Amino acid sequence: MDRTGNRPRAGRRYPLRLYRHVVRLQYRVVMLLAIMLLGLWLLSTTPLVKWMPEGGERWLLAGGLVASAYWLFIAIGPLTAYVQPRSDHLRIQTPVYRLKISYQRIRSTRPIDVAHIIPPSGLSRAQRRELAPFLGETALGINLTDWPLPRWLLRLFFSKWMLANDQLGLVLFTENWMDLSQELGEAMNRERGAGEPAAQGKRIAAEILDADKPRRRRLF
Repeated sequence: MDRTGNRPRAGRRYPLRLYRHVVRLQYRVVMLLAIMLLGLWLLSTTPLVKWMPEGGERWLLAGGLVASAYWLFIAIGPLTAYVQPRSDHLRIQTPVYRLKISYQRIRSTRPIDVAHIIPPSGLSRAQRRELAPFLGETALGINLTDWPLPRWLLRLFFSKWMLANDQLGLVLFTENWMDLSQELGEAMNRERGAGEPAAQGKRIAAEILDADKPRRRRLF
């Protein structure tokens, strides 16, 4: 909360572009898989198909429905992936997980030349395809005092490219990284500054008590 007692409004939501890009690379493959499985299921319900083993049509239907659900997730889910400065933490949201990073855990922020920390010459063809839209861009680095979760667990929910390889921290591929950096810095200053009056009050109270101790000894 600020000095007036009101909680600051949450900041803007900045889309996680890399997360959206990586997920949507699977869009066509999953769509074709769903169409193929459901098409085979429809054929299995007609006399034209004789080779299908008994009960096989149920497996085709189940596989087609799962593939269709995943295709729908790929189409809609990435739209919910964003990073947002909140009043007391930085929120990194994906369709399946929400990561909250306390401002006390953030040491600093920095601009990152993506091609510098991820040299294209060391990438495989598939990796270059993942990172192609970002290799000539700048990302925002978030330097941390420690990981909010074990590193191996973070890799389950986020792309490995979002974990910095030169420092302990995160790499955020977002739109308007400079705006995010400025907004994040302001939120961190508010949060850290809000604790100063309380800490100062405790110090003053401690000094008063320390100053009062000799008087109490004289009285007794």
